[in-house]
Amino acid sequence: MSRILVGVLVVVSACKTTPPNTSSSQYLPAKGEQPVNPAGAKQKLAIAPTQVMIFGLGHLDTAPASFQVAWLEPVLCRLRAYKPDLILTEAMSGEQIMGLDAYAAYHGTASQYAGPTLEMAKTAQSDLHLSAAQALVQAHELSKKGNLTPAERRRLAGLFVAAAEPLSAAVQWLRLPVAERIGADGISPALAKQVNLFATMRNEMSSLAARLAADLGLERVYGAGDHLSDVAQPDFTAFKTAVAAEPSQVDRFNHNTPEFRAVPEEALKLASAAEVMPVMKWKNSTRFAELDAEAQWLSMLGSEKIGRVGRQRVAAWEAQNLRMAVAIREATAPIAGGRALLIVGAAHKPFIEAYLRTFTDVELVSVPAMLDAKPVGCND
Repeated sequence: MSRILVGVLVVVSACKTTPPNTSSSQYLPAKGEQPVNPAGAKQKLAIAPTQVMIFGLGHLDTAPASFQVAWLEPVLCRLRAYKPDLILTEAMSGEQIMGLDAYAAYHGTASQYAGPTLEMAKTAQSDLHLSAAQALVQAHELSKKGNLTPAERRRLAGLFVAAAEPLSAAVQWLRLPVAERIGADGISPALAKQVNLFATMRNEMSSLAARLAADLGLERVYGAGDHLSDVAQPDFTAFKTAVAAEPSQVDRFNHNTPEFRAVPEEALKLASAAEVMPVMKWKNSTRFAELDAEAQWLSMLGSEKIGRVGRQRVAAWEAQNLRMAVAIREATAPIAGGRALLIVGAAHKPFIEAYLRTFTDVELVSVPAMLDAKPVGCND
């Protein structure tokens, strides 16, 4: 027993000799040791990489009242020429919406982000006697059939509503002749009216994503948005107080800095058709990504006044964008070598693209190059 006790004391004594603030550099890889980089597999792909375009923009529902959806046609024309095999939006997936609702005690109410979608879904579920999951399974099967009749498209729209995927229901609505956009075949007149509203909303999810999907003959769009990460957000009052202690931070958030003011396109607000292409090119430029990421996010990391709540806010933002990148990865899994498009708020673009670069078979597509192209039939 005494020998065992001596041995324990020797071990404890040895542990105590390590200084309490020893640099973590002792745990870094050995000099010259290179980490494994799975993304390097791109160099040996047997088939072409999967092309992914992240189209960033300011949210169209905040554009001036004078903005007209018809002004987007030059952009839509070029996106049709890109011809994505699937389209994703910043909307949450039906699965996440229903999950947030189920875990409302933990995540807060999902209606904060998707109130109309959730209400429509529950009504359609009651009408069809299906759960959201059952509706999604049936919608998936019907989508694969091809050459759908108007009655089948109405049925599919109803299933998508029940699955909390109203934008995909809007795609079906837009693919129907106007005279066939009626409440029948599993979708009530009241829900049909709401789907019609989703199909004609002045936002990028309807005016660009759903419209483009219908034009290309796609059956649905995919939700890549995320609010699961909201649980990582700092306390709002504490964050607001911390930001107030760093007055220049508010100017950065609002792009009220010399760097932004030096760019003419930053002052454009989509108030005319002539502003659309310059604004879209600016929002998708490397310079915008650099300035916006620094202004809204990276600047907080270097502020002692904002401190840990700033770090926490950035962590939640990174988690949100990581989940969006994962949504893209999952959606593109069946179309290796194909093309995908995500239409999203421009602030997300540099973060999502950074994460996509770490994947093994994703190749990012340049939005400015796409906008600069002049496919046959596309005007400026």
